[in-house]
Amino acid sequence: MDTKVIIGIAVGVMLIVIVLAILISRRQTKKNFLKKVNNLDILRNEVLSIPLQREIDKIHNLSKGEQLEEKVNNYKKIYDELKVTSFQDIEDMIVELDFIANSKHRKEFNQKYTKCEMALYKNRYLINHMISELKELTSYEDKYRGIVIRLKTRYRTASREYENNKELYGTLVDTIEMQFENIEKRFQDFEVVINEKLYNEVVLVVKSLEVMIEHITTIITEVPDILVLVNDLIPSRVKELGMLRESMLEEGFTLNFMNLDYNFKEIEKFESDVLDRLNVLNTENSLLELKTILEFLDSIFKDIEKEKVYKKDFDISSNTFDERLSAVKKTLHDINIQLDDIKVLYGLKDADLSDLATISEDYDELVKKYRALIRKVKKQEESYGKINLTLNELGINLKQIEDNLDLTLRSLGSMQDDEERARDQLEEVQELLKTCKRQIRSVKIPVVANNYFVELSEANEAILEIIKELEKKPIIIKTLNTRVDTARDLVFKLYKTTQSIIHNAYFAENLIVYANRYRNIADVSKALNRAEILFYKGNYSEAVKLVLGILEKLEPGINSKFNEECAE
Repeated sequence: MDTKVIIGIAVGVMLIVIVLAILISRRQTKKNFLKKVNNLDILRNEVLSIPLQREIDKIHNLSKGEQLEEKVNNYKKIYDELKVTSFQDIEDMIVELDFIANSKHRKEFNQKYTKCEMALYKNRYLINHMISELKELTSYEDKYRGIVIRLKTRYRTASREYENNKELYGTLVDTIEMQFENIEKRFQDFEVVINEKLYNEVVLVVKSLEVMIEHITTIITEVPDILVLVNDLIPSRVKELGMLRESMLEEGFTLNFMNLDYNFKEIEKFESDVLDRLNVLNTENSLLELKTILEFLDSIFKDIEKEKVYKKDFDISSNTFDERLSAVKKTLHDINIQLDDIKVLYGLKDADLSDLATISEDYDELVKKYRALIRKVKKQEESYGKINLTLNELGINLKQIEDNLDLTLRSLGSMQDDEERARDQLEEVQELLKTCKRQIRSVKIPVVANNYFVELSEANEAILEIIKELEKKPIIIKTLNTRVDTARDLVFKLYKTTQSIIHNAYFAENLIVYANRYRNIADVSKALNRAEILFYKGNYSEAVKLVLGILEKLEPGINSKFNEECAE
């Protein structure tokens, strides 16, 4: 068969398939549209069948007042308007959608379908809401009577509590009983509005009853405690504090820092305010604030008792502080007398004695602060607790001065000891240096790293500096100590380097020997060759890392094993 004929047949078949697919798609689209329209029609019938009218008729059959009649008529009017306007519009939209479904205009159909569906859901919500409201109207009397029964139970409980403890309420009896009468009248108002079907007023009356009973319950509970606090506990605490203050004055305490007179006046004002508010049965926050005042007064008692202890502590601490100040003053005086001789003996300059000058300045400043503190003590401008804190801070400063002075005295008085110590340490570092040399010569390693010789040279130079400093006259002790410390650090550094070289060389050699068992593996063989090159160049630590890296892959945990062997 000719190629062109085959291609023509194929194109023809393809066109037929495409046309069939389009026809099937359009048919399916129309089917889906019609199904959606049918669903809207079903939803519309469901919404229309919601029994709102039946609930409205129920209310009409009940005896009702003017307010209920007005509310029900309003719902009926809304429902009638829905049926006349909204539902009619929805029905027209459904008919239109049915027509659009046949025309297969997808975009137009979807827009109108969404609009119709939203309108139906909105109407369903509105109708269900009105039914819920109507059902509540049919049962509102039972509902609110149940609430009132519970409120009466709480009211009777409060009333019994009041009657059983009437003597605790003092001059507030008449005011409280008047409030009980107001609540009784409110219960009567409830019966009136419930019988006359005054729906709106029922809610207000019940709400006011809840508020009034909650308030009277609070009054019955809190007033006795408030009266006890205002009339007994707080005044007695204030009186006791006044007596305690008088006794403290006799002992030499003024307690000015506590502002007791001001606090007593403020407490008196607050008590008066509480009583004024209590006369109109206002107890808001009164009990809490009164308890806070009582705790405040109790804290003052504790603070006064602490003040006595702090006073004793101050007397002891200040005496000790005076003695320490005198000792530092005498030491500074003795040093100043001998200062010229010390300079000549050890070749010291004024700059070398700058620490001593600083100590003298710090001492003078500390004395000024201490005298200012003593003036505060005499005036009692602060509590002994705060004064002790300040004295403790001054004590810390004095301790620092004492320590610095002690260091200076030891420095000035122990020049010979420092020289002897330097000579002893010179012998020690020289011996340690010899040990390093012996150890490095005793092991057979291919190459000694350059850093060893650099450190060896530095250590030798540092030791020579000590020898030079010891030969000077007079000896500058500060410089000598610096030379000794430097030499010691450098020799110890050399010692650590020596141990590290020996250890790594031994470790590298053993690892290479151990790894030779895997030479038949190409990668291992190459790595071992590189490791041997590093070993013979003196890079022992790099060789160790390289071999361990290979062995760890072949024998996990080999690192720990070799570390244990080396440690042994």
